Amino acid sequence: MAADCMRVRLHLRLIRVVAVLVDTIDALVVSVASTRSWSRCPHCGFRCRDVHDTRIRKIRDLPVSGRPVTLVWQRRRFSCGNCGQRHLECHDEFEGRLTRRLARALVADAKVMSIRAVARRHGIAWKTIMALVSSWAEAVGAHRRSKRCRVLLVDETSMRRRHRYVTVLQNGETGEVLAMVAHRNEAALSGFLAAQGHRWCRGVQVVISDGSTSYKAAIDRHLGHARHVLDRFHVVRWFAAGLTLVRRNTQRREPRGQVTPAFDPEVFRARFALLRRADTLTDADRERLDELFERHPRIAAGWAALQELYGLYLAEDRDGALAALGRFTDLYETGELPEFHHVVDTIIAWGDEILAYHDPTVDRASNGRLEGTNNKLQVLRRVAFGFTNHANFEARGILACPAIRSSPPRPAALTP
Repeated sequence: MAADCMRVRLHLRLIRVVAVLVDTIDALVVSVASTRSWSRCPHCGFRCRDVHDTRIRKIRDLPVSGRPVTLVWQRRRFSCGNCGQRHLECHDEFEGRLTRRLARALVADAKVMSIRAVARRHGIAWKTIMALVSSWAEAVGAHRRSKRCRVLLVDETSMRRRHRYVTVLQNGETGEVLAMVAHRNEAALSGFLAAQGHRWCRGVQVVISDGSTSYKAAIDRHLGHARHVLDRFHVVRWFAAGLTLVRRNTQRREPRGQVTPAFDPEVFRARFALLRRADTLTDADRERLDELFERHPRIAAGWAALQELYGLYLAEDRDGALAALGRFTDLYETGELPEFHHVVDTIIAWGDEILAYHDPTVDRASNGRLEGTNNKLQVLRRVAFGFTNHANFEARGILACPAIRSSPPRPAALTP
């Protein structure tokens, strides 16, 4: 009876199989060697063909049928005939003690899994995987920051809520996270912009941020030529806070002849419908609000004022926004809406940044894409059971964002 035999094909470029050393149900060990007969000297660049000796190095590869695969690389040491130096050969398919395809699989798993889970899945040390992820993220981030960025999005997200925050910077046109800088102050944003250089900053035409004065100071200092826009989401939230105060004050007001404050359940139940735009209300919602407005005229006035503030963003151009702002001013001057004092202060302090939303160069851009990225970063933080190291959070966050279209440069191989 013929002996059982098996041929192994690794599908690794410029790698040949020398022999199968172990082929059991628990493991597969294959001896491999490079098909090249020469190596380029790292000292002088001369092609070397004189092999001084051969050394053994174990390389982890992707598992096959659930079995861990180990490649025993017969690594040659060449002697340079030009400078006399000796060096070990390198191969493009190997990243340190891992194959390149295994390294890519580890990075792909790290985008959706914790590093500890990836380590358990592949049986590789946590430090090895984290070093690989950091190296790859550094190469990807450097490649993204080397490209021109016309629209820059700036916002914050938390590593530990109410304790530690990072500043997230994103390309508004491609959706790629450029960096995640520690802290959320002026020094954090200024440090990033200064490191990018004057030429890169000159390419930024639009920058969108929230109502942080620290961010504004850094933007005025390094991106004074760019159009600074206050994010629409944060502005609308400030506007809606005025109507919320009107509703709460109406509920807490004591009617004449009563000691206890009034509580109208219909006012409380309508708290979400009151914050919606008029064009998004259903007929049933509009009928319910009309009945509420008949009983509480102050809520009706506050709702009308909020609709005019919504008109700042519903307008087609800057003139339409100014017209909506004028109608809000007429309602505010009646003296019936003291709860909108903070809204007026916001418009006075950030008027140029709010109206810049209608600038033709801005093209009605917002931080919506960055808010979605922050949501993904918070999911990543929960998957990892929290982060204490900013560098690890940045590396995981850069890789978790949408991949760039062009191929990034390869990271340096891991040291053994």
